[in-house]
Amino acid sequence: MNQSLNDLGGIIASPGITLAKLMEKKVWVLSFILILVATFVFTFVTYPINKVEQAKLIRNSEIADRLPEEQLANLDKFTPVQRVTSSFFQMVFIALALVIGAFFVYLFFKVANATGTYGHFFCGVVNASIIDVGLGGLLKSLLVLQKKSIFVSTSLTLLTPGLDFRSLGFQILSQFDFFSLWFLAALALGIAGFEKMPVKKSIFVTVLYFLFKSTVIVAISYFSMRLIKM
Repeated sequence: MNQSLNDLGGIIASPGITLAKLMEKKVWVLSFILILVATFVFTFVTYPINKVEQAKLIRNSEIADRLPEEQLANLDKFTPVQRVTSSFFQMVFIALALVIGAFFVYLFFKVANATGTYGHFFCGVVNASIIDVGLGGLLKSLLVLQKKSIFVSTSLTLLTPGLDFRSLGFQILSQFDFFSLWFLAALALGIAGFEKMPVKKSIFVTVLYFLFKSTVIVAISYFSMRLIKM
C-alpha cells in the first residue's frame, strides 16, 4: 500500500522515473480505479450546476424554438436516478477515452520505432492521467462549485475572458490546458525513460500526438455546435 501511495506521489513529483517503472511492470489498476471513481464523484457533485447552466444555453439558442414550452421549463430538473446515470456514463466515457487515447499514443510512438506493446503505453497513459483527470478534475470541480458556473477553465482561455465559447478561437485556446500539458510532459518523460530514447525525441512525438488530438477535438466541438446551432 505504501508503495502504491509513493507511486502516485512519484507521478507528480518525478514522472520520468515513476512512469517508466510503472510501464515496465504494467502497473495501472489502482490509478485506473481512482480515475473512474474521481470522475463519478466530480460529475455527481457538479451535476445540478451543469443542468442549470445547460438549460440556460439551450433556452438562449435556436434549439429553443423547436422545443415545447413544457420541455423548456423542465430542462433544469432532474431525478436522483438521472444524476447517478449521468455520472456513470461519464465514468464509462473516460474509460473509453483512456483506451482510445492510449492507442493513438502507442501508434505515434510505434511509428517512431518504440519497442513497447500497447499494454505498456496504456499503463503510461492511465497513470499519467492522475494529473489531468485527477488533479485537474478536482480543481475544476471545486471552481464550478465555488462559482456556480460550468464556465471555469485552467487553459489559455483565461487570457481572453470575453471570447465566445462557441468560437473557433476559444476551442483552440481551450486545448492548451495547464493540466493537459502537464500530463503530456509527464508522459513524454515516462516514455523516454521506458523506451531509453532521447527526451527530445519523446517530446517531439508527444507534441505531434497533441496536435493531432487537438485538431480532432476542435473540429468535432466546433462543427457540432454549428450543426445544432448552439
